Amino acid sequence: MNRHETKIFENQHLVLDDGVFINCTFRNCSLEYSGGDVYVQNCQGEGCQLVWREAAQRTVFLLQGLGLMAPPPVPPAPEPPGRIQ
Repeated sequence: MNRHETKIFENQHLVLDDGVFINCTFRNCSLEYSGGDVYVQNCQGEGCQLVWREAAQRTVFLLQGLGLMAPPPVPPAPEPPGRIQ
């Protein structure tokens, strides 16, 4: 496993699987998780996006279907263009 301690990650795409993250900060990162082994302790995330893949994505769908996890918000529909007369 890749070990990261007391690191600041900024504006990066990180794959969390097979990683150990202790006392790390993630700023404006894309954090990808596929369901593999990962250990996270005392970390902070600011403005990050979680990307679920494979087994992790199937787990999220299951939790949403059971009502244990909220689905992502639906983006608002665009307003139709105004009529010009």
